[in-house]
Amino acid sequence: MEFSQRTKMVVGQDRFEKITNKKVCIVGVGGVGGSALEGLVRFGIKNIVLIDYDTVDITNLNRQIISTVDVVGKKKTEVATMRAKSINPDINITAYDIFIEKENLDIIKKENPDYVIDAIDSVKAKLDLIEFCHKENIAIISSMGTGNRFNCSGAVIDKVEKTSGNGCGLSRVMRQELRKRGINGHIALFYTRPPESRNVQSGNGRNAPGSCPFAPNIAGLTVAQYVVSQL
Repeated sequence: MEFSQRTKMVVGQDRFEKITNKKVCIVGVGGVGGSALEGLVRFGIKNIVLIDYDTVDITNLNRQIISTVDVVGKKKTEVATMRAKSINPDINITAYDIFIEKENLDIIKKENPDYVIDAIDSVKAKLDLIEFCHKENIAIISSMGTGNRFNCSGAVIDKVEKTSGNGCGLSRVMRQELRKRGINGHIALFYTRPPESRNVQSGNGRNAPGSCPFAPNIAGLTVAQYVVSQL
């Protein structure tokens, strides 16, 4: 019995083959991106591109599905690739251990994905990636902020303009900056409820948002399901 047999029972053989032969690029393999990867791999997507320049930190253990104590300090792309192949050894994964920025966005065009999942924390990189994909007519969905949340009800996927009033600082900045760039109707995952806690100083001396395992992982799986439904 193949691992995808029960998935085929839900979506049907023909649709399954059509969907799983597509290529998805995930930019940012942290809390949201890692769970999106998990959902796509377990669904049966055969071709995945990963882009991330970060390493697994001990503070990732409370929420990021790719993180375990034995991989702390390792590259997230390496760890995520190993996890994906431990689920489906036949998966085709291309990993780029880079920080995505304007100067290397041609990688996206080179890989020619059917869908891009933007799970980046950096505002500038996020904006440049979105602008590039819209210009090149590459389908893309972005995750807005998932930090400072315990109650994770109210996750929706809609145009980024609909985030107005949700209390998410990232959403506010993205609305403003995308409007300046003439980009309207960009699709995003966001929470309609406002964040619940204030920023606190993390162990590395930076101001960082609080986090729980629930909101980022629910966001990642929700994004993965949306991408599969679009494919």
